[in-house]
Amino acid sequence: MSMPTRYLLDKVIVRYTLDGMLSLSLGRELAEQQFAALKLFQSLATDGGDLFIAPASANILERLQGSGRSEALIQLFLRRVQVAQPTRYFSRWSRRLRAYGFTPEDARMIALGSFSTNLSREIVGMHVFITYDHPMVNLWDQKHKEIAQRLHAMRQQLAAPYNQVQLPVIQLLK
Repeated sequence: MSMPTRYLLDKVIVRYTLDGMLSLSLGRELAEQQFAALKLFQSLATDGGDLFIAPASANILERLQGSGRSEALIQLFLRRVQVAQPTRYFSRWSRRLRAYGFTPEDARMIALGSFSTNLSREIVGMHVFITYDHPMVNLWDQKHKEIAQRLHAMRQQLAAPYNQVQLPVIQLLK
């Protein structure tokens, strides 16, 4: 039996998903981004993929839980996702990604795509990183070959399981 595909959702996807859930609960019309994020969330949840969010997104959601009407929606969302935990080499890989021109936040998210695990530490890395960040995706597309070569060289010096990490597929939500 194969492992489910692991999806890392960026903070904007998280925000639009929750905004869309709130809009639906209030009977409001959905914005295009909210609809796309909700459709993605529902399809991934239905198809059995494992959904992950960054620790920073989880921290924000934890703080917002006491905010009345949205509390139940946040709890529902958090029950469906896991928090990607940075692993060894996460910081090193993040710094190396910054050398390609990624912002610190973008570099951390991409690094989570390769060097992260779940709470039970039974996986390493994500298969797909989903974002709305067009500039980051454009830079990724331009530098992908160089980044892949750099990760390959880095992996040669790492012990298992880190010597098997892969780059995530970075998918732009449209």
